[in-house]
Amino acid sequence: MAAKNIVVLLLASCAVHCDVVFKSIPVTVKTYENETVLLPCYIHDTDADIRVRWYKDEALIGDSRDAQLLLPLRTRMFANYSLQIDGLTAADTARYTCEVIRPEPWGPIKQMHAIEVQYSPTITTIPEDGFLEVRKGEYVDIGCDATGTPAPIVTWKKNGEPMALLEHRHRLKFKAEHRLLAGVFHCTANNGVGDPVTADIRVIIHDAPVVSAVRSFVHTAVGLRAALEARVEFSAPPPRSAWYRDGRSVHTDDRVLIMVQDTVHQLIFRTVRASDLGNYTFRAENELGMADVSFRLTGVPNIASFKVDPALNKATSTGYTLIWEVDSYSRIIEYNLWLRPYYGRLSTTEPDAFTTQAPANRWSKIVVPGDSTDGPIHSASYTVRGLTPSTVYEALVTSRNSFGWSKPSSVLHFATEPGAGNHAPVTHDYEYTIVLDEPREEAHNLTQALAAPGAGAACQPAAIFVLLSVCFAIRIGS
Repeated sequence: MAAKNIVVLLLASCAVHCDVVFKSIPVTVKTYENETVLLPCYIHDTDADIRVRWYKDEALIGDSRDAQLLLPLRTRMFANYSLQIDGLTAADTARYTCEVIRPEPWGPIKQMHAIEVQYSPTITTIPEDGFLEVRKGEYVDIGCDATGTPAPIVTWKKNGEPMALLEHRHRLKFKAEHRLLAGVFHCTANNGVGDPVTADIRVIIHDAPVVSAVRSFVHTAVGLRAALEARVEFSAPPPRSAWYRDGRSVHTDDRVLIMVQDTVHQLIFRTVRASDLGNYTFRAENELGMADVSFRLTGVPNIASFKVDPALNKATSTGYTLIWEVDSYSRIIEYNLWLRPYYGRLSTTEPDAFTTQAPANRWSKIVVPGDSTDGPIHSASYTVRGLTPSTVYEALVTSRNSFGWSKPSSVLHFATEPGAGNHAPVTHDYEYTIVLDEPREEAHNLTQALAAPGAGAACQPAAIFVLLSVCFAIRIGS
């Protein structure tokens, strides 16, 4: 009888407490900062005295029966047990649990919600000051730690150019094998909330200096002003620099000055003396090595330049007029005009045969008299005769004054007009545009120029005149 009464009491209690169920459903709220969120905790109507607790993650933040438990700022619980949070911040991102406490022997029931406060990204660079120096051969380890909700995607640029990475990453690590791996690394974090944020990390790789000459061959004359100019293209740490002549430091005074502006180093001669002419060296040195660049201060003429003008470069089937200019503060004594067929010329092995093979290095020299003026600009023209019709030639010129011979000019390609004869067919639609090659590195004197690597065998003056009659008929005339 007693057991039966206990069962009756339990059933009666269950009628009051066991029917406590949620009318609300779990929700995940994705919103933005400063917004307001209402988390439901709705329960079916019941006569029971309900006690409800709210948790943020594992921390208790509210209790319907504990007036001493203060809710966090910006948070309040309504009579229907729902929880409202105002002025959301990133710190409000969490799991929120509504717990309904039932009397023994029934345990509590829970419903879980979540808030995800989405906010724009922020970046913290590694290293924090955005600057890293390493020695060549060491490892570079840089990064951009990005925070934000949703998780930001980090992309990279180096010196303004996108980096082709296989995957998005917030950290870069590589070996500093070359100074060109240094630069400004630019990271961007973007999660679609607000504007993307960026940060820069400057990486410097310590290495020996790299220097260059603006002009290594500087033409001048006694009494004029002249300057030798070198550039320090790279040096980390900054270099010590000096100017030398024949292995000795250049003596400076009021007439000979050294000037440095940023990466430009100048040796200035306010008034050039004959004793100043010669070879000079600029040297930059740091703890990792040194670099030199050589200069020649000389009165030798500058490199001549051909003038390309169809109105002046008159072509016939057997002749062509060449025009050139050269800078020289001294009188030009003579020019050496060098010619050779380029292609479309007669074969030297098969009579009357036409060939388009590249020519051997067999130049023919024509000596052209200089002028009596002191410059600084000298102009000359020469008409070459006895050429082969419908043939392409190439020419270069060197100049000599009292200081010596200039370097060879750039190569000029030109063509003769079509003409009748046994050696070249008449082609009515034959056209060839004059082409002037870009300047190339040549030896300082003629013998070296003709024997330069890749240029073929050198041609001595006596052999040149034999070749003059063998390769193609040419009459020296002006």
